[in-house]
Amino acid sequence: MALPKLKNDRPIYEMVIPSTKETVKYRPFLVKEQKSMLVAFESQDMKQILNAMLVSIESCIPGINVNKLATFDVDYMFTQIRSKSVGETSTVLYACTECNEQNEVKIDLRKVNIEDKKITKSLIEINDDISVQMKYPTYDDMMAANIFSEENTSATGMLMESVKTCMYSVQTKDENILLAHEPKDEVENFINSLTNQQLEKITDFVESLPTLAHNIDFECIKCKHLNKVELKGLQDFF
Repeated sequence: MALPKLKNDRPIYEMVIPSTKETVKYRPFLVKEQKSMLVAFESQDMKQILNAMLVSIESCIPGINVNKLATFDVDYMFTQIRSKSVGETSTVLYACTECNEQNEVKIDLRKVNIEDKKITKSLIEINDDISVQMKYPTYDDMMAANIFSEENTSATGMLMESVKTCMYSVQTKDENILLAHEPKDEVENFINSLTNQQLEKITDFVESLPTLAHNIDFECIKCKHLNKVELKGLQDFF
């Protein structure tokens, strides 16, 4: 005999997408989505974790295409859905800065927000004739660029790959060249031909991208030292 299909009256919540200010409705994760994410987290494979996260978010928000959203939008949406699904707090381990003792720290996900440094210019002037149009990267961009591969372990390598994902087009007086349509080696050559000062203008944009952020204080259980921790990016919260 077939088991009955559950018709749960799932609660519906609302949240505002940070970059677009659009209000969307969402439901909490179901067991199947939580299982998928647990398996992904246990694998410690960043691509698998992100794929599970993106699929789960799309399941909870009808009509959303997370591949078109900025990474910080997706991070925020995940924390909000997770807070209504598993609990409003997340427990993480942090080492005391004084004695290095590991401490369990609870984070109130309801208080987590996007730190926006108010990027004023997305069109960066390289010289009198050439400008670069920047954009917010998506996780789709970052996975396509293999940013989370084991080869990109250095901070410099990660930064340079992030630069590529944020560059949308190169503009001259006569044309607007979309970099997504250009060969990767051509884009690489363009970046390598920049001066340090020109590259710094672009990396300033990358390093000023909005990000999930929260400040917490905790007293070490061993030495009683008061630690102040700045959490940044989804990985710091779980």
